[in-house]
Amino acid sequence: MTALDVGTRENPAVTTPDTVPRGCQWFTDPDGTLCLSPGCMARIQDPDAQCLCDSLAARLDQLTEKLRDLEERQRYADVWWHALSSVVRDHPDKRAILAETRARTGADPRPRPRNT
Repeated sequence: MTALDVGTRENPAVTTPDTVPRGCQWFTDPDGTLCLSPGCMARIQDPDAQCLCDSLAARLDQLTEKLRDLEERQRYADVWWHALSSVVRDHPDKRAILAETRARTGADPRPRPRNT
């Protein structure tokens, strides 16, 4: 069976005794009975669960791409943060800027002791 032949509950794959699908697929038995061939634990436990057979690798690829995107965004934010911090640190009104920032964010302006 090709990827296009994957059977769903609404459109089960037609099979013969020699072509019963592997993995999670709905198929019609030669006698016409609608059957599920569970290939993943999700479907073994609940026939109506989302199939995870072929989608685990796809999900990993999607999450890997999302992680790359988030890492790139973080690198971009880090550049901005360091540049902005440097400008504030070097500004003659540094204390006033930091005090105003703390006031606007509701942060406690008193330095907290470090727990080491």
